[in-house]
This record gives sequence, C-alpha cells and structure tokens, in this order.
Amino acid sequence: MAVKHGACAIAVEVAVEAEAVMPEETSQAVTVALYDRLTTDATLKATLGGTVRLHLVMAPQDADMPYLVHRLDLNGELFLGTNTYLLDLWDYNESPERLLEALDRIKVLLHEWGVATASSEIGAGRMEWFSGAFIPTDGERVWHYATQWSIRFGAVRDRASIVG
Repeated sequence: MAVKHGACAIAVEVAVEAEAVMPEETSQAVTVALYDRLTTDATLKATLGGTVRLHLVMAPQDADMPYLVHRLDLNGELFLGTNTYLLDLWDYNESPERLLEALDRIKVLLHEWGVATASSEIGAGRMEWFSGAFIPTDGERVWHYATQWSIRFGAVRDRASIVG
C-alpha cells in the first residue's frame, strides 16, 4: 500500500555566492553521482520496497513513502572546501525499523566514499558521516530521520589551473 505525505518542511537554500564560486556543472555532477549511488544499489532498493525514491530539495506533495530527499550545500568553498550533503529519510510504518535498515545501508554506501562522477569532473572527493537524528513529525506512524554529511571535492579543471 502506497502512503502519501506532504512536502518536506525543511528546505535549505544554497547561497547565490556559492553558485558563483562552485560552477553549476560541478555541483550537478556531484548531485548526479550521489543520486546514482543511492538509487542503483540493489540492497537499498530491496530495503525500501523495490525502488529508491530520491527527490532533490523537497518531495512533491503526496509523494509515495518511503522516500529520500537530498540537497548539496556548497558553503561557498571552491577548491577542496568542506561542503555539506543533507539527506532526509521519510517512511510511514508501524516502527522505524525499515528506515533504520535503509540508514545502515546508506552509511555503507556513502561514508568514506571517494566521490566519483561519470565525467571525471571531480578530483579528490570524499564523504564522511557527520550526524543524524529523528525529527518529530505531526503524522501518526510517519518517521523522519535527517542526516548530515561532510563532502570534500574539487573540480579537476580548477585543480589544474591552480596547480599549473
């Protein structure tokens, strides 16, 4: 049975200055790499009922649960700056067990992952678990777990122009 839930209440705005410093194609390449890493994993798919529903910034109104919401906060850093990746897990269930099982698999997939993009856009990328916690919801049997990750990466073209 598909259960629907309203849009995620937490939204993070990426500062305009950050986009000016980190080229859009680099942030898109990292976001796509994260999307691919999470949505193609067979174990995570099985845990979440066959499909990993991963939304960018905010889930649509009445999105089927379980689902994930992610966003990349560039913090205005250019070359190997520490940026923040935020990933929220949402589920409708009697207990948080499925959500916690998915979280365990996500930690395996992302913690200490050497971030790689299809176009080799990123050099020296690395992710690390930073924190996570359950967030209270107003829905009965609706579970929300918010995670925060540190992610360091730089565009290969920028490293070449800096190093020479």
